[in-house]
Amino acid sequence: LAVFYPHPNNALSIWQVTLATTLLLAISAMVILLRRKRPYLLAGWFWYLGMLAPVIGIVQIGEQGHADRYTYLPHIGLFLLIVWTAADFSTARRLQRKYLWLVATATIAILSYAAAVQASFWKNSEGLWNHTLSVTSNNDFAHNNLGFLYLRRGELDKAVWQFETALKIRSGNSQTRYNLGTALVHTNLANALAREGRPEEAVRHYEEAIRLRPDYGDAYYNFGSVLFQQGRVDDAIAQWQKALEMQPNDAEAHLSIGNAFLQKSRPEQAIAHYQKALEVDRREVTARNNMAWVLATSSDASLRNGAMAVNLATQAVEISGGKDAIFFRTLAASYGECGRFADAIAAAEKGRKLAISRGDFHLASTLEREIALYRANTPLQSGARR
Repeated sequence: LAVFYPHPNNALSIWQVTLATTLLLAISAMVILLRRKRPYLLAGWFWYLGMLAPVIGIVQIGEQGHADRYTYLPHIGLFLLIVWTAADFSTARRLQRKYLWLVATATIAILSYAAAVQASFWKNSEGLWNHTLSVTSNNDFAHNNLGFLYLRRGELDKAVWQFETALKIRSGNSQTRYNLGTALVHTNLANALAREGRPEEAVRHYEEAIRLRPDYGDAYYNFGSVLFQQGRVDDAIAQWQKALEMQPNDAEAHLSIGNAFLQKSRPEQAIAHYQKALEVDRREVTARNNMAWVLATSSDASLRNGAMAVNLATQAVEISGGKDAIFFRTLAASYGECGRFADAIAAAEKGRKLAISRGDFHLASTLEREIALYRANTPLQSGARR
């Protein structure tokens, strides 16, 4: 058994179709002929066919060929057929009860063991998808999901191999129905390549994903992230804006655009996107922190708002559980803008100690310099660097 069976498309040979059709017709004819002597055969068999018909794929939905879950209700008919046949057989043969108990016990034991074996494959995702690959063939869906698992774990070489294998299977199948599936694999492969430090190859796969599905917002977003890492800020903003056209409530896209505008020294537009991110996700901590930083340190006096900055920065510290030194730096700058230098020193000192405990000595050194400013009753302004 497998969690996913790929659709065979046109891979079934004519003899397989003919044999299956002949077998179904033969069994149907047999149970009809025996309907008076053994009516349970007719009831069980046509229960099976009748319950299976709605889920057999006459109208194909999804990329699976079939699924074990579709047979749960149909199997009731087969169980009825088997049990009544066994009852008739045992009565006709006048089998002793001890033999029936032995057969029943053995059957339960075998089925229990089979169930335990199948359940063991569900202990973790890696085992599940590896098992699926071992009992199916040309299963691009399983390769993609296994690759995504490796990508999340940082095992990039394994992830790339799985995604490339999935793409080879899909590219060799002219009957592939869903461009979204192929676009997803291209996007996942691009993500893995980008993390491996191969952005040029990643870009090609993002472009192919977008070509296949121009409405696939995640591809635009991830494409923009790679372009931003390459220093192509304007191109990155363009891709993120396209992502927002597809997914208007994408807080991460608004956050990324805000960060890009901040890098381009366009704080008003940065603030607008940070606000949008917070409208979408009230607990978006990075947007809250970055907006507070702009309000506290902008070189444009008309944008500075110390009170609002303190409110946002305090919330960021609370949401993060006080575990991020950067957020304490922002809170200190916000206090400084309000003239609350004692509070600024206290917040900056907490951030400095936290940075040292995390091994971030560069940030700790930066905070030491800023503490000196606060002791001189001087706020951080002029668009202080992050």
